[in-house]
Parts: sequence; C-alpha cells; structure tokens
Amino acid sequence: MADTNISVLAHCKLILHAAKYPHSSVNGVLLAEDNKGKESSKPLKYVDCIPLFHVSLGLSPMLEMALLQIDAYCKSQGLVIAGYYHANENYGDNEMNHIAKTIGRKIQENFHDACVLLIDNSKVRPDAVSQPYKIFTPKETGWKEVDKKSSSTEEEIQKEQCVYALLKAGAQRQVRDYDNHLDDVRSDWRNLELNDMIGRCT
Repeated sequence: MADTNISVLAHCKLILHAAKYPHSSVNGVLLAEDNKGKESSKPLKYVDCIPLFHVSLGLSPMLEMALLQIDAYCKSQGLVIAGYYHANENYGDNEMNHIAKTIGRKIQENFHDACVLLIDNSKVRPDAVSQPYKIFTPKETGWKEVDKKSSSTEEEIQKEQCVYALLKAGAQRQVRDYDNHLDDVRSDWRNLELNDMIGRCT
C-alpha cells in the first residue's frame, strides 16, 4: 500500500462527526480521487469523507443503500470510496471491532488500497494535538496498523489549528450524517455548507 495522506477537509469532518455524538459509535467512508486507468505515482490522498451512521452502524440494508448513493455521487465528482473511518462507543475502546473489520473488508474488495481509520475518542477535543486516529490496512486474515507519518508538518499544523477553531465554535452541530438524512431528507449527507466552513478555516 502506498503512503496515505488525509486532507484537512476529510480530517476535520471525521473528527467533527465523532465530536457530535460523543456517547455513540460513529462511522463513515473516505473518498479519494479516482485515478483508475491513469498513470500516477502520487501517494493516495483522501480528499473528503461522508459521515454514515451514529445509531445502527452495522445495519446492512441501510449501509447498502448509503453506499449506492455515495458511489453515484463519487462518479459524478471523479471520486471513489477508498477507505472507512470508525469511532467506538466506549471512550477507552481503541480496538477494531467486527463492524469496522467487516465494512473495511467490503470497501477493500472494491478498492485494493483501502484502509480503516480508527478514531481515538480521548483525542476528539480542541486541545488534543497528537494524531487522533490509527490507520490500519488489511493483511491476509487480519488488519495491521501502519505508519501514518506521510503529511507535511505544515499540513499537520493546519489540521490541528482548523479542528481547534471548529470545535471551539461548535461546528460539530453542523454535521449531517446518513442517519440524519434518513430522519429528514433535507439533511444533506454531502455536508456542502460544512465543507465551505472548513475551506474558510484553511
């Protein structure tokens, strides 16, 4: 697997999703540029993410429906579902559970270099400066944590500053995940307004 890089946008949105539901498990998918058929030596970069669920993470019919809609959106934007993120319900639980492994494998079947980001709940706060997630890649029958030191120091500082400002401003309340969309179709899981807010932060 090539080195993995997480954009400021994707980084901020997945942290905000976890911050909005501190007492629940949350998950979502990571999007990358679709380089299929293109000559590219660049490392994989996750440019965006789509928040999925905070109620029933492993409910197959809802997951299938969400992935179909997100895949159609990706094709219209030149993107591909290329990874998965997950935060456990319990504050001190930083282990990959069955749901994370299963959904991670499903995504990896369609995108070979897919990885799983496991969010550390203790670091979802404005003053947390260390990396708030672990990155795992599939290895034979299991998953292996990989070195994630692939972003420039400047970009890492920008991520920390942006997350700090957004959490202090309560921007997590603006996150709309697929569960919210199922409750009210006016809730846009693309989070275009939040994307603009993060863009202004950078």
